[in-house]
Amino acid sequence: MLGTGRDMNGEFKIGEGSFIEDITITQKKNGLTVWTLSASRANFSEDESKAELSEINILLPDNGVVLYADSGLYNLTDRSFTTESVVKAETKDYKITTDSVNYDISSGKINTDGRVVVEGRGFKVEGRGMKSESAQEVKILRDVKATFNR
Repeated sequence: MLGTGRDMNGEFKIGEGSFIEDITITQKKNGLTVWTLSASRANFSEDESKAELSEINILLPDNGVVLYADSGLYNLTDRSFTTESVVKAETKDYKITTDSVNYDISSGKINTDGRVVVEGRGFKVEGRGMKSESAQEVKILRDVKATFNR
């Protein structure tokens, strides 16, 4: 669902050079919100399949995760999000920071080849490369360094 906070009747065409400000994209399944993406601006490609987003928040209510990024590319066709800017993901128990991310929103899979820092109460793990199949499991792939505090 593509929304701007106002109800619109009829169809409209978004072409190259078109943009929407204060955009919210919500994915629902069985009437429940799976994720909500909000951005201050979306610049659309000519074929309307991709949108360059600015000031992005992605809320995953089931997991209590919120992702933040300055910019990124949302592919409307395959529902994926890619960014080369710093991404922060926060939950009540930990925070993940990485310098880039590929996120398949429909499956929930996240990966990056970049630097990753995971911080929580009493621990910090850093390394390069990350894979996550769910919000409960994050795998740091190489050059891993862990620090635990009492």
